[in-house]
Amino acid sequence: MKLLPFVLVATLAVASHAADTPQPAEPMQLFTAKLQATLRKHLTQLLGADGAVAPLKGKTAEGSEALTFYLMFERTGEQRYRKAAVSMADQVLKDMRAMKFGVLAIKEKEKSDGQTIMGGGAPALGNYAAGVAYILFKEGGRTNDLTYIATVIDRYPWNEAGWWAATIDVTTGEPKEPLTKPSPVNKSAAIAMAAGMVSVYVQATDPALAARLKQKADKCIYSQLIPAQLADGFWHYGLTGNDPGNKDILGYFMLTTEELMKLQQFNPAYREEKLNAAVRKAQAFALKHIAPMTEPNHGPACKEHATRETPAHYALKKDTKRCFQLGRILFGGGYTDEGLKIMHAALEQFPVGNGGQDGAHAAEPSALLLSSF
Repeated sequence: MKLLPFVLVATLAVASHAADTPQPAEPMQLFTAKLQATLRKHLTQLLGADGAVAPLKGKTAEGSEALTFYLMFERTGEQRYRKAAVSMADQVLKDMRAMKFGVLAIKEKEKSDGQTIMGGGAPALGNYAAGVAYILFKEGGRTNDLTYIATVIDRYPWNEAGWWAATIDVTTGEPKEPLTKPSPVNKSAAIAMAAGMVSVYVQATDPALAARLKQKADKCIYSQLIPAQLADGFWHYGLTGNDPGNKDILGYFMLTTEELMKLQQFNPAYREEKLNAAVRKAQAFALKHIAPMTEPNHGPACKEHATRETPAHYALKKDTKRCFQLGRILFGGGYTDEGLKIMHAALEQFPVGNGGQDGAHAAEPSALLLSSF
């Protein structure tokens, strides 16, 4: 009997030992598990002993958490998440139907002429309308409710040049300010996202309504948002270079990018090259200019695009929502290493169990990211 060479014997022994030794999980596996566990903990704390969701603060919170619950149901199959999501969606829908124009009141706003109105509208409208519509569409049998949501978006004040009103008087339906001036970029992007998503959900039952929503979304995206994007990928707050000093314009830039990514995630028709290119440019901008100034990084501020309200550094405890927004954008652009770094740090500061805007701003980007893996 021939003896195997010593090197081969040693190699086989090492291979056998390696096969019997548990291998360390890949970074993405570890991150995905951590992300899902954090969302589980958050949603569990929002649920009462009877399975009902504790009252939340804010219309954006209700819509975002409802969508988060449903996305987690789709990932895990846990019926408690589905039950909570549908219950929350029904409550938001009930609140919408109680309003004359279907737009939920947010807060009092002062018009340029000094009059005070009860305002509501974008971006909250886009987010709760899209989230509720997604849930109802996936549940099935909610044709009338989906048509109602689509109609609310369709009759929301619109300028044929390609933008919607930023805010309306919820009692009269009139825009807070004349529609002659483009709305802030993130607000029109949010309504475009909702219009583009909901157009699919009513296509079979009301093709004319679906076509109007799609036409408006396309007009906004392809005639306003994409042409207004700068060469470096940035969007100004008002689609022009006159950014207001009292706004964190990098934050609104990230919101705009997120809304377009959300539209692409839920409506494959928008995964086409023209919009893909715009989103990729925005993601690259975020990597180059925003990631370095976001904790745990300590790089320079983005001086090219900053106002007095734009932080020189996004700190986790103070700007948690910005870190989650940025993390999702980086992953969407394929910048996995930087995305992992920032999201791991952000998850350590996740406002678990928070039933307000802080919880919603962490939960929805996390759920959307998790559902994209």
